[in-house]
Amino acid sequence: MKTTLERVYEALNKVELKSEKIELGLIQDIEAEISNAGKGARKGIDMIEASKKPLENSLKQNENLLKKIAKTKKSAIELGANDVLKKVQKFETQVDENIKTIDKILSNIY
Repeated sequence: MKTTLERVYEALNKVELKSEKIELGLIQDIEAEISNAGKGARKGIDMIEASKKPLENSLKQNENLLKKIAKTKKSAIELGANDVLKKVQKFETQVDENIKTIDKILSNIY
């Protein structure tokens, strides 16, 4: 027959084992969540990396287009072609906004 002291130690051992199993379960849950969170982050980072080149190309195209627009605008002013000038100014505003937006996006990526 077990003494009272032996029964107390036996009960304490069971409590300690349960506590260790609970802690181990929590650790495994956290590890799984970290892994899932990391997968999402890696996927997002890959998508951002893949967007850099098209954005850089678009920026160059818009900058070149802005140069063409400036030449056309100058010619329209010299010729007094006000209707052409109005259209060119709209294009200039649109392309300038494109450049600002792309610059902002790229500065946030880098």
